[in-house]
Amino acid sequence: MRKKERNLRSLDMRRTLLVTLPFAGALAFWQAYDGIIPLILRDTFHLGDTLAGAVMALDNVCALFLLPFFGSISDRCHSRLGRRTPFILVGSLLAALLIPLLAVADQMRSLPFFFTVLCLVLVVLSSYRSPCVALMPDVTPRPIRAKADAFNSLMAAASGVVILISISLAVPDVEHPNYMPVFLIISAIIILCTVLFAVFFREKKAVEKMHTESLAMGISEADMDASDEGGKEKETDAVVRRSLLGILLCVFFYFMASNAVTSAFSKYASQVWGAGGGSFANFQLVATMVTLISYMPMANISCRIGRKLTTYIGIGLMCFGGFCIFMTQGYSPLIYVFVSISGVGMGTVATTIYPMIMEVASEKTTGRYTGYYYTASMSAQIITPILSGAVMEFIGYRYLYLYAIVCALLAALPLAMVQKGNTILLKDLDLDHPTGELLGAGN
Repeated sequence: MRKKERNLRSLDMRRTLLVTLPFAGALAFWQAYDGIIPLILRDTFHLGDTLAGAVMALDNVCALFLLPFFGSISDRCHSRLGRRTPFILVGSLLAALLIPLLAVADQMRSLPFFFTVLCLVLVVLSSYRSPCVALMPDVTPRPIRAKADAFNSLMAAASGVVILISISLAVPDVEHPNYMPVFLIISAIIILCTVLFAVFFREKKAVEKMHTESLAMGISEADMDASDEGGKEKETDAVVRRSLLGILLCVFFYFMASNAVTSAFSKYASQVWGAGGGSFANFQLVATMVTLISYMPMANISCRIGRKLTTYIGIGLMCFGGFCIFMTQGYSPLIYVFVSISGVGMGTVATTIYPMIMEVASEKTTGRYTGYYYTASMSAQIITPILSGAVMEFIGYRYLYLYAIVCALLAALPLAMVQKGNTILLKDLDLDHPTGELLGAGN
C-alpha cells in the first residue's frame, strides 16, 4: 500500500521532462528578450525608457489576442499527434529560424527590419505558447500538478541559466556588441528541445495514462471529463466565478510586479550598480540558480499547506527582497542575496498560481483557461513596462523596486476571494476507494 501511495503521489519524471522541453526552449528566448532587447533599444536605436517600455510591451499585446485564440483552437484540434503537439512542432521550428535575424537587424542598425523580425518572432511564439503550457495539465493528475508546474519552471530556469551564462561570457563591455552568438544558442536550444519532444513523447498515450492514474488516485471520470462549460461547476457558479476572478486579479498584479523588474533589470543593473556589458547577467544567474533549487521544495510545501497560503509566502518574499534592494542604493555583495530572495518569491508564486487556474478548469477547457491566465498576465505585461519605464525615466531608476513592491502587495489582496482552486491535498486522497472518490477535498 505504501509503495502504491508513493508511486501515485510521485511525478512520472520521464513524461514530465518531455512535456516541459518545448516550454524550456521558448523560455530561453524570453530570458534573452528581457535582458538583451532593452539594451538594443537603448544603445543601438537610442529609444527612451518610456518608449522602450512600449516596445517591450508589444509581445504582450500580441499574446493578449493570440494566446487565448491558439489555446482555444488547440482545445478543438483532433490530429493523430494529439491536440497540442502540432502547434508545438511548427511554432518552435519557425521561431528557431527567425530569432537569429534579430542580431542581423541589430548589426545593420535598421529599426524597421528589427521591428518586423521582432513582431514575426512574437507571433510565432504566441502560436504555440498556450498549447505548450496547456499540455502539462492534460497529462498530469490534478493533485500533483503543482509539482509538475514546479518541474516545468525548473526546466525553464535551467534553459535560462544557459542563456545567462552565454550573455555573461559572449557579450563584451563595448559600445555595440554582437549578440549573434547568444541568439544562435537560443535557436539551438529550441531545436534540441523540439527534436527530443517529437521523438520521445506521444501525447495521446500520455493523456490515457493520466486518466488511469487519476482514477487510481480517487478522481472520478466526472471530475476529469467535465462539460465544456467549465470545471466541476459551470462558470456561472458564483463561488467558481468569484474564485476565478480572484486568481486572475492575483495573476495580473503579480505580473505587474515581476515583469516590471525582469523587463528592466539589465538597464537597472547598469545604471544603479554599474554593471557593464553582459555582467548584469551575473546577478540574474545567481538568483536563477537559487530559485531553481527552491522550485520543488516550494511545490511540496504547496501540496501540504495549499497553494493559496504558499502564494502568500511567495508574495512576502518578493516584497522583502525588493525592499532590501530598494534600501541598498549602490552596489553591495548583499545584492546577490536580496535578488535571490525576490527571485524565490517570484518562482513560488509562478509555481502555484497556474495550477490554481487549472483546478477550476476541466480537461476539455485547459486551453481556454490557459488563455484566461495569459490574458490576465499579458494585460499586466502590456501596462507595466510603460509605467515602470516612466517611473525610471521621470522619478529615478532606484524606484523600480518600490513600484514592484506596491504591485506585489496588490496581488495579495484578491486571494481572499479564492475558495476554489486551492488544491487537493495529498493527505486527502482516498487511494483505496473502489469508485474513485475524494475525502472531502476539491477546493
